[in-house]
Amino acid sequence: MPKIIWDESFSVNNIEIDNQHKEWIEIINELHDALFEGKGVGAITGKSLNAMIEYGQFHFSYEEELMKKVNYPDFNDHKFMHIKLMGKIEQYQFDQQKGSIVLNRTIMEELMNWLQNHILKEDKKYVSFLQKKNVKST
Repeated sequence: MPKIIWDESFSVNNIEIDNQHKEWIEIINELHDALFEGKGVGAITGKSLNAMIEYGQFHFSYEEELMKKVNYPDFNDHKFMHIKLMGKIEQYQFDQQKGSIVLNRTIMEELMNWLQNHILKEDKKYVSFLQKKNVKST
């Protein structure tokens, strides 16, 4: 399974949000490397899951504030997607700390697919809405 490589197809034409998405991709790719290149999976898994939780809280709050600012009509659905992902990551972290799961290909694929699909579909919807309302993210 290849890493996620940033290209312009991921761009939502918003510098701040694009930069935040690049950071998400870096966190996911670090986890990918740990799994597929044998770089100390245990320690990196914990570190990466912590980073996902911390960064997720920051990034999702940022997006949600923008959506609230313009009364984005799909706000509740979009926020629910964020909550659902964060719940999964927190559960992975809890299970990993207890030693009841080990990062595996299925979990990695799920995280990578979620991120790619969310950026390419859901985030592009709300950013398009922001642009129509002439709202800047910064």
